[in-house]
Amino acid sequence: MDLAQSLNCRELKKYDVVDSNGEKIGRIGEMTFTFDKELKLAHFILVGSRWEELMESLGIRPDIDPVFNASHITKITDRIHLDTTTNELKLAIDPEVPPDEEHRLSNLDGMDIYDKEGLKVGNIIDIDFDADGMASFTVGGGIIEETLEAIGLKADIDIIVPANTVESITDTVKLFVSKDDLQLTMDEALQDETVRKARDRAATDREVAKVRLYSHRPF
Repeated sequence: MDLAQSLNCRELKKYDVVDSNGEKIGRIGEMTFTFDKELKLAHFILVGSRWEELMESLGIRPDIDPVFNASHITKITDRIHLDTTTNELKLAIDPEVPPDEEHRLSNLDGMDIYDKEGLKVGNIIDIDFDADGMASFTVGGGIIEETLEAIGLKADIDIIVPANTVESITDTVKLFVSKDDLQLTMDEALQDETVRKARDRAATDREVAKVRLYSHRPF
């Protein structure tokens, strides 16, 4: 999918979803991800009154969540664009997402993150997408929050830990890197000009800056 700019799942869930004719269908209520060295958006579930009407017309029970493959998303601007019409969506419904193969956003939210030594680094607060569609974790809590609070930037900086630093995702996330390595690269990254501008900007005009740690696999 093509993104007009980098964004996160919190933002995605606010966007209208439109079909290939530009007709508004609803919004994304849930997303699932696969992880195999890279974190990838796999499926999405639609919500909203328009979508509920369509489900009823298709004879789909209201307690069933129709699941759609993320490949139907062609681009994201100020809306999420699909490659199919509303009427064709009934043919695009996938079976229920395999629980052991994909990770729901609602389950990833708040999940603890540990370094390679088993020390807690923080927790997942969101998932970030680069303009090229690559997904990474936005991390808070732990050493991340302590560092940002110490310099008065907690509300102005998103710390991004790329998924290529992740060794495994189970009921927690385990990284290939150490807590000290993350602290060192974060200290260096916070000296970036973008971060300094976020710190110096007046509170009423602040934008959230994104600090990306370990943009390449660290070995």
